[in-house]
Amino acid sequence: MYSRGKTEWFVQEAFQQMLEKYHLKEKYIEQKIIYSWKTLVGNMIHKHTKKITLKNKILTIIIDSPIVKNELRMLRTELLLRIKENVPLVDIDEIIIK
Repeated sequence: MYSRGKTEWFVQEAFQQMLEKYHLKEKYIEQKIIYSWKTLVGNMIHKHTKKITLKNKILTIIIDSPIVKNELRMLRTELLLRIKENVPLVDIDEIIIK
C-alpha cells in the first residue's frame, strides 16, 4: 500500500495531467484567481473589478474606476507575485488592466 505522501502526489499529478489533456489548465487557474481575488487585492479593488480573464498566459482585469485602475497598474508586479504565491500552477506572462 502507498503511504499518504505518495498517494497525495499521485492524485495531484493525475489532476494536473487531466487539466492539460482536456485543455482546462488556464480556465482552472482563472477560476482560482477569481475565487481568491478579494484576498489578493483587498475589498476596495475587489468592489471595482468587473471581469477577470486568463487567455494565452495573459491575465486581463477590467476595472470600473480610473483611480483604482491607476493604482492597480502601479502595483502590477506585486500583484503578479501575490498571485503566484497564492494560486498553484500559475503561468502568467503579462497582466493587462483595462
